[in-house]
Amino acid sequence: MVSVIIPVYNSQEYIEECIESVLNQTFTDWELILIDDCSDDLSRQFIEEYAKLDSRIKFYYFDDNVGAAIVRNKGIEMAQNRFIAFLDSDDFWHKDKLQLQIDFMLLNNVGFSFTQFFELDKNNKPNKIITPPEIISSFSLLFNNYIKTLTVIYDTKKIGKVYMPNYRKRQDWGMWFNILKKSEKAHCLSIPLAFYRTSNNSLSKNKLQLLRENFNFYRNYFNKTVISSFFMMILFLVFHFSFKISGNKKLK
Repeated sequence: MVSVIIPVYNSQEYIEECIESVLNQTFTDWELILIDDCSDDLSRQFIEEYAKLDSRIKFYYFDDNVGAAIVRNKGIEMAQNRFIAFLDSDDFWHKDKLQLQIDFMLLNNVGFSFTQFFELDKNNKPNKIITPPEIISSFSLLFNNYIKTLTVIYDTKKIGKVYMPNYRKRQDWGMWFNILKKSEKAHCLSIPLAFYRTSNNSLSKNKLQLLRENFNFYRNYFNKTVISSFFMMILFLVFHFSFKISGNKKLK
């Protein structure tokens, strides 16, 4: 019923924990698609070892580094199941993630869903819960990307297969807009069901780069002028920092 897509690039440190979190799901009707983006560490060895252990695990190797958008799109192309879920190779899930989220979508007739999630500190301990709004529209998504990739599931029966725009950065943000063209709203299951490592995300450490990439996204995805993109960035900063205050629940 669910195709889980994991892009892999030099992920030997965390990939076992990531894959194990899928294997340990209480919901068992899934296939796992691992797409390696020309890793030069032991990632492919781990992938092959796990594929031998479970027939639900599939993989594909790129011989050149092509970037996250092309990698995830290859996974979407390979996916055979009704629901498509995303997970990154340095993150992992709660064991009930798929069960609770699929139940939520079927019960509420939802085509596009995401969840709250834990942020991990440098010691890999949860230090806060990120609590996005319960409903996201295209308009609200314009000024902050509330939706984290590792929490997303969408229903191809309702909206078909939707792919990521071919950007090196912010391709996930673009995909949410692509999905919302068909589903109108994204619904949040207000339970933290995924674990996200901020320490491995260089953009979280480089705010100027974050602003540059977002500015380029407005220019490229929406074909906005420089002036319009500048004003959208001002609004983005307002909403972004407001969410940093209201949407972060620190754990003791």
